[in-house]
Amino acid sequence: MGFTEDLKKKAIEVGFATVGVSNPDMLSGLPHGKVWNVYTLSNPEEELPNVKSVILMGYYVWDKAFNIQVDSARLRDVGIHSDIQRQAVESYQLYYEVMKNKAWIMTDYLTKRGFESIQSLSIPLKTSAVKCGLGCQGKNTLLITPNYGPRVRLISVLTNAELDVDEPFKEDLCQSCQKCVIACPTKALEPYRLKINRCMTYSAENSSASDVDQDVKELEQKLVPTPTPCSYIECTICIEACPIGRNQV
Repeated sequence: MGFTEDLKKKAIEVGFATVGVSNPDMLSGLPHGKVWNVYTLSNPEEELPNVKSVILMGYYVWDKAFNIQVDSARLRDVGIHSDIQRQAVESYQLYYEVMKNKAWIMTDYLTKRGFESIQSLSIPLKTSAVKCGLGCQGKNTLLITPNYGPRVRLISVLTNAELDVDEPFKEDLCQSCQKCVIACPTKALEPYRLKINRCMTYSAENSSASDVDQDVKELEQKLVPTPTPCSYIECTICIEACPIGRNQV
């Protein structure tokens, strides 16, 4: 068994459901820069200048609770005053916290073998995952994997180790299915396109955003669970509607 296969085996042992490898040349031309007002995507070389391989790992989200986000900024939105507001705003998403801990084990695994490596959530994860052979980008714009459908979350590890690359995924797993598009209560989805200001997750993340339509805000407040004043569980309606991988839940 070669080093690349050893590395993949380690990722599965750590708890990732799927893993693939690409390199910066294969990922060139993917979208990067400012994406709406949500985040900024980077090239692998911006994250690690001497990067030679990009490892994409998918974590199977087997319970809705993994989609919980805790955000201290929401205290202001509900009119609650707290000592935390005098500190820096803190925000945590459970599946990211879980994945970052698992990805740290992978970077440590590489470091102990003499390679430089870092974990990254800033490269274009979904499109990179397609290039790494993990699945296709579906009509809900999420990564659709053959075994788990869209029920995975992604993280990458960048390293200067030269690894064997995987073939890009070329099949369209959605085909004629429109279940996610039909299921979305705010009609945020068109096939392979998300209207971000119609998305309830975007609305929950940006409660004071002026570009969110009023009917979307009302549906978000009605349909998105809020376990505490500081938290909400991301909308997963389009994920639940996908028949691929449903038998794994």
